[in-house]
Amino acid sequence: MATRNRYYNIEGTIRSGFKLSRDYETLDFSFIKLNDDGVRALVGSRSIKQLKRLTINNNKLTQESGLAIAESKWLENLQSLKLYRNKIGHEGLKALAESDNLPSLKSLRLAHNQIGPEGAKFVGDSMSFRSLTSLGLSENNLGDEGIKYLAGAQNLKELEILDLRNNNITDDGAIAFSTSINFPNIQKVELSDNKLTEVGENAMKSFLILNLIHNRIKVSEEGMICDLSNLGIGDLECDHIANYEGFDNLKYLYLELNKITDVGIQKISNSEKMKDLSLLSLDRNKIGDKGIKNIVTSRYLNGLTHLMIEYNGITDDGINSISSSENMSNLVRLYIDGNLYTDDGFGALGNSENLKQLEYPEFERDEVEMEIVDEEEELEDIEIEDVDEEEILDEDE
Repeated sequence: MATRNRYYNIEGTIRSGFKLSRDYETLDFSFIKLNDDGVRALVGSRSIKQLKRLTINNNKLTQESGLAIAESKWLENLQSLKLYRNKIGHEGLKALAESDNLPSLKSLRLAHNQIGPEGAKFVGDSMSFRSLTSLGLSENNLGDEGIKYLAGAQNLKELEILDLRNNNITDDGAIAFSTSINFPNIQKVELSDNKLTEVGENAMKSFLILNLIHNRIKVSEEGMICDLSNLGIGDLECDHIANYEGFDNLKYLYLELNKITDVGIQKISNSEKMKDLSLLSLDRNKIGDKGIKNIVTSRYLNGLTHLMIEYNGITDDGINSISSSENMSNLVRLYIDGNLYTDDGFGALGNSENLKQLEYPEFERDEVEMEIVDEEEELEDIEIEDVDEEEILDEDE
């Protein structure tokens, strides 16, 4: 009876929630014990018709709450639904997956909700989750059977993020998912805390990098641009980058803030796909001196005008490789801060006969050379004046 009285005036709870969120589009009831009765009262109120984000974590909600949300006529604007650490189960997920009342839903987070393979099948078969861009089912028990159901989904084309941590998934399930062609926009699949070996992990890395490349290509008037920065890319992914068939007149390649070593950059340096490249950004990787030597000896990277290699563990040896390479003669800007070179290495760049077009970094030698040129011009002027005086004297005599 006390529970019923508590939600007899659900409007007060809703108003308090909106007040805390400071708008009429967000409600977070993670710290209020609603239970199934409270959820049913909540979603039955027209006061939530503008709601876009709803969070009800750790509330011991059951499939009844899933049914109530699925049946609500006031959630047509809902974009994000988070029900972490409840007991929605596969029946509750089934109700959500079959509902026509959530047309705007883009993010669904159901971690730790006692969902098994059956729940994954309902998601895979759903016609109502077509707009989902983010799906979180971590800390459940999908297993290989469940991830295979997801792999076969035909209506999750917009999905970009999939969280399946801690779901008893093995290499078998990961490999099955990695061969799926049903996720053209997916950019992140989180599979940590499962039972994967290097085989399963590498299968997923290969699957993801191809999607990432496809989705991060832009075409400008100057040529193709591909930005793969800050994605945790390593040497394995570099092999796929080097051999990506979709590259055509690739001009700019951004790979900074990754985990690439000399092994990965060797694959890229040896790729004919890089022959049109003018800008290569590798800041904050691990390519070292060996990686630099791979770049400067490449027959496909001799058109580089901009090279970013900051914070890569490069010493004078690597810097000297750049200054002595004829392949780097087109460089206009070179970024090397945060490496391990000395003044001698830096000076070698300034004195290089191969880097005459280099505008950055700036070197003191430029000023010295200009002073010498100016002095020579002054001397020439003086000599000319002396000749004129001699001619005048001769005429006088």
